[in-house]
Amino acid sequence: MNATDNPFFAPSSLQPNTSAAPTNPFAAGPLPAVAATHGPVLLAGVIVQPGAPALRAPDLATHRSWHGSPLVAGHRARKHLDDVVSIARDHGIRGRGGANFPLAVKFEAVAKERRRPVIVVNAAEGEPASGKDLVLLTSAPHLVLDGAVTSARALGAREIIVWLHHGSSALVSLRRAIQERATIDTDLTFRIAQAPDRFVAGQATSVMRGLSGGPALPYTLREQVSSKGVDGRPTLLSNAETFALLAVAVQHGPETAGQMLTTVMDELGHRTVVESRRGTHVSEVLRCAGVDATGLPVLAGGYAGGWISADDMHRATLDDLVLTAPDVRLGVALFAVPSASWCPVAVTSSIVSWLASQSAGQCGPCTFGLPATAEALSRLAASRSLPEDRDRLVRWLPMLSGRGACAHPDGVAGLVRSTGEVFAEHLWDHVNGKPCDRAQTVPTWPKISGPVVTGAARSVMPL
Repeated sequence: MNATDNPFFAPSSLQPNTSAAPTNPFAAGPLPAVAATHGPVLLAGVIVQPGAPALRAPDLATHRSWHGSPLVAGHRARKHLDDVVSIARDHGIRGRGGANFPLAVKFEAVAKERRRPVIVVNAAEGEPASGKDLVLLTSAPHLVLDGAVTSARALGAREIIVWLHHGSSALVSLRRAIQERATIDTDLTFRIAQAPDRFVAGQATSVMRGLSGGPALPYTLREQVSSKGVDGRPTLLSNAETFALLAVAVQHGPETAGQMLTTVMDELGHRTVVESRRGTHVSEVLRCAGVDATGLPVLAGGYAGGWISADDMHRATLDDLVLTAPDVRLGVALFAVPSASWCPVAVTSSIVSWLASQSAGQCGPCTFGLPATAEALSRLAASRSLPEDRDRLVRWLPMLSGRGACAHPDGVAGLVRSTGEVFAEHLWDHVNGKPCDRAQTVPTWPKISGPVVTGAARSVMPL
């Protein structure tokens, strides 16, 4: 399909698409603050002092004075593929959108294909609280584009597509950055495609489907996107931060290995994007964001993540959560710190209700399992559960995991399971109908203060 016929692409490659889905209020809202536990690289020049707000994106000349240039165009560019793959492998660069898949493996898979590939920068953050891609594309868009340009030239691609939520405040800086490159990167075509404001819009198969002219909803993957992605072409798809990490690895060298961005959200919904290094203690990241989580469980990995006890959080490092604790389901690097006055069962119930409303409605676990789980949790939170609700949840959670066209139900199951593990005593009080003296609503966290999901089938938001 031609890009001009696809409703997700802007009417021109550099203009916003006003006919797309409703604006994401968080993407278009105030930018998160920024901070760093060590000397910043991804946010170099953005941070004036810890906690300072993100600045306006530098122009291309200023950016290159800080970061240098990507792989140059020409006949030799393709010969540098092995070097780029080695750098990605040596730096341990992985997907930073939640899947955590090694970038070097993606490169090798795309390079094996005969057709000319396309590069897709996935900046559609489905997690409502996550702000790292928004900060990057607003304050350092050239760094993300550098990684995409290096990838394109190494693989022989000619097209780069940036996929982000409609209405994102990053559109202005992204358009400006692309326009600055118009007379420089003449071997490449840049396009902007705007995703609907839906949790699953950033899932890999949703992106492929949307960019190929279909609805931006997940589908069962029969062939890897590396061989059959956008319009059936080989596609290198990765997160915006991942491309930025590749850029600093290629342009700065081994001293930048291990850098990463993490979003921290406090009980008021205020967000700080913290640049740190793998191996940093989570407590240090929270302190850098000005958040005190002493004695508090923390929600790690966003709404599709899981609760971590105060003791485990005190010991945890970013390596532990990202790489070596699969039960945590970190997903995106995000830590949300609740108020001690909130009822954790009510918080989980609200999150699950919202996640159920974000279902693609294409398979049984999403269409029936998630709303039923949300309803049972709602009754538990109100201490008005049915006698069978607890047993149903125990039976349903394994049935939600590992099924359907995406991992959306898996996130819900992991979140509910972690609630039972971290808040076991409090949950039992609700099961037994004891009144709860903690707050039952969480109006300050985005998306989860709405009505509880009821009924089995959910309608899908029109595209």
